[in-house]
Amino acid sequence: MKIHQLEEIEKVTSTPEFENALIDAIADGFVAFSAGKFNAPPIQTMGAPPMGKFSCADVGDNVDSSKEYAAQVCIKSGYITGADAFVVKVASGGYPLPSNSGCIQVFSQKTGKMEALLMDEGILTELRTAAAGAVAALCLAPVDDIKQIGMLGTGIQARYQLRFLKHVTDCRDVLVYGRTPENVTKYVEDCEKEGWTVTVVEQPNDLLDNCELIVTTTSSREPVLGVDWKYTYDSLTPKYGTDPEGRPRGEIPLQHITCIGSDAPGKAELSLDLLVAAERAGGWLVADSKAQTAERGEFQRTDPRILGHRSVEPTSTGWRVAELGKVLQENAHIMSRSRGEMNISKQEKMPISIFDSSGVAVQDCVIADMVCSALASSKEGGKEGVVGGGGGG
Repeated sequence: MKIHQLEEIEKVTSTPEFENALIDAIADGFVAFSAGKFNAPPIQTMGAPPMGKFSCADVGDNVDSSKEYAAQVCIKSGYITGADAFVVKVASGGYPLPSNSGCIQVFSQKTGKMEALLMDEGILTELRTAAAGAVAALCLAPVDDIKQIGMLGTGIQARYQLRFLKHVTDCRDVLVYGRTPENVTKYVEDCEKEGWTVTVVEQPNDLLDNCELIVTTTSSREPVLGVDWKYTYDSLTPKYGTDPEGRPRGEIPLQHITCIGSDAPGKAELSLDLLVAAERAGGWLVADSKAQTAERGEFQRTDPRILGHRSVEPTSTGWRVAELGKVLQENAHIMSRSRGEMNISKQEKMPISIFDSSGVAVQDCVIADMVCSALASSKEGGKEGVVGGGGGG
């Protein structure tokens, strides 16, 4: 068995070539997932409601009681039928844990023995999540018409989302909203070093008013985006007169929202009013997993105003949500490696699309396989572990 430390892993994952390949591989993984080729037991989530809080929540010298508790550990596992390995991923993070952490264990499907231990400290989860956001943007966002990207949140995933969006859109203008001024300032400084032009907005809904692509990356348990936002169901258009370019609000371009933060029961970033308005306006509601989004994603809440007009089987909470893998599978032409063709919004002309990423274990399988292959072909051999057998990483 091979044990690979973070430094080794970062060497093979921090290239544009790896990132581009990961976007394509994650898209293929979603297709396999929706085609029923992926096998996964239920997700385990610890430290978050309805379970008790971790002891790190105890107020002390290192805990700011004014900050919202968000610590949790998720354990996701599974395997693709016919593949060589199965994986078990442990990932932790959220205040007041000092930092994200975790590892991915890679086992042989043939022997049951562990073949590799990727001590990635949670970075691979960040990468595969950001790659999913890029796949959703490629498929659902008006990528050729994006003038401004809106970012809700200023944490590590908000940085990785921009890192991967560089591969799918030429837009480099970002509007950001965050609750903590010092974190916002640091985010702006970091992103501008990477070539982004970043403007801070005063309200979350400023992103809805001005951005064609919005990404939400908070750990909120109360809706943040779309709260008290004024719009009509028919056009999903704010009643604010004209936009900054003088166009009537009824002429705003197509808009896409990728929701990253809601990944556990009780979490929510989008208001129900916004979700209902999108559904009633004929927009696409899409998720990585229909079952998970109803359990732990944005669509775990229900609402009597849902129309259910699309010919899509509803989730257990009543939303007509399509799975991204099925959307990709049924529109095989958008799987072309020509990124300009990989977009449904151009064909459907939908007023808005919303993608909810609660995180599926097939993403962990995909990135673990890519990392193990990259490590095996590099000169980094890893360190022999204490568990025998199973072969190399």
